[in-house]
Amino acid sequence: MDFIIDVLAHRIGVCLLGLLSGGRFKGASGFAWGWAVVVGGLILLSPFAAFIALLIYISGS
Repeated sequence: MDFIIDVLAHRIGVCLLGLLSGGRFKGASGFAWGWAVVVGGLILLSPFAAFIALLIYISGS
């Protein structure tokens, strides 16, 4: 299961960093692969963080 999430995070990170770099980012080497996983992981976790922030905001009102 972890492998699937890792590959999904890598794909998302490569797509986003490729868009930001004008298509030059490939994410093939070790360092670039790691950055792609980090960026993709942040994108995957952002809806959960927004939902938790919304729950905290609603409970404070």
